[in-house]
Amino acid sequence: MRALPASSFLAAALSAALVTLTGCPGAKIPGQGGSKVDPNTCGNYATTDTGRKLKAFLSATVRLDQESQRIVNIVGESCAIMGRELQMAAGELEGQPKDVCDRVLARLNDDLKVAFKGSASLKVDYKPAVCKVDASVAARAAAQCEAKAEADVKVTCEGTCSGACDGTCKGSTGSGGQCNGVCQGSCQGSCDGTADVEASAQCKAEAEVNASVDVQCTEPELTVEAEASAIVDAAKAEHAIAAIKNGLPRILSVQARLRPLQAAFKTWSKTAGELAAEGRELAQSFQDQALCITGQIAAVGDAVGRITGNINVSVEVSVSASASAGVK
Repeated sequence: MRALPASSFLAAALSAALVTLTGCPGAKIPGQGGSKVDPNTCGNYATTDTGRKLKAFLSATVRLDQESQRIVNIVGESCAIMGRELQMAAGELEGQPKDVCDRVLARLNDDLKVAFKGSASLKVDYKPAVCKVDASVAARAAAQCEAKAEADVKVTCEGTCSGACDGTCKGSTGSGGQCNGVCQGSCQGSCDGTADVEASAQCKAEAEVNASVDVQCTEPELTVEAEASAIVDAAKAEHAIAAIKNGLPRILSVQARLRPLQAAFKTWSKTAGELAAEGRELAQSFQDQALCITGQIAAVGDAVGRITGNINVSVEVSVSASASAGVK
């Protein structure tokens, strides 16, 4: 997996929109709440079609922000578990997840070099986690956002569809004609990959974020063995193997969850950019709530940086940790 591109341009655009609306870069905006997105802070703005879609997008922003933080926290905690198994000092396991993981993985690589005669001496068997996105979650969210029937929302799978396929199913079919392959049409089941929703921009973003956060995943399976004849330092070998066994599985689980989350982030960030470009006209359309809506648009800009950073760290660490342990 590749790290997401930097989004500084988007944050800058949102900031510029805020300055344009207020006429003062240091102005205090009602509803900004310390740059925190809160879809419930601007009163009854969701009574209109535009307001309902904006509230749905803000709600999705909160969920995406929370999920990206939860995932990066798991990554940091998993690295700390590995570090403790490697007998690292407590002080080395404190700090931001990226810093902790950099130190732990460097130590793991060093210990593996010392503990064994060669990298081939450590045998790692790995069965990856499999994550499935529920297409009905995406369809339901988009339908509520668009104020239409769920059956009228088309959700296609980037990957295979397991369930009813409103179109052509390329692959095996189960009882009742259920699709277990590529659905060229709308999927009404689970997607072994990502879900692509046909809806207006803000509703599409909300639906895909909700589906990616609610993804259901199996647990990865990992076994680690070492050739006794290849062990040079028994203590370091024992600690390194324990670190991999006890810390790596959760990181590998995160790696699987990141695929649909990254796809949802791509949709969400594109919509956030459009929101920035339309910020002036959009906020003014809410009249008495214009300043509060302006604050929420600015808060979305702050969320862009946090979410991008959290996902990038999670991607980078999961790739590095897999490589260190020899997981392919």
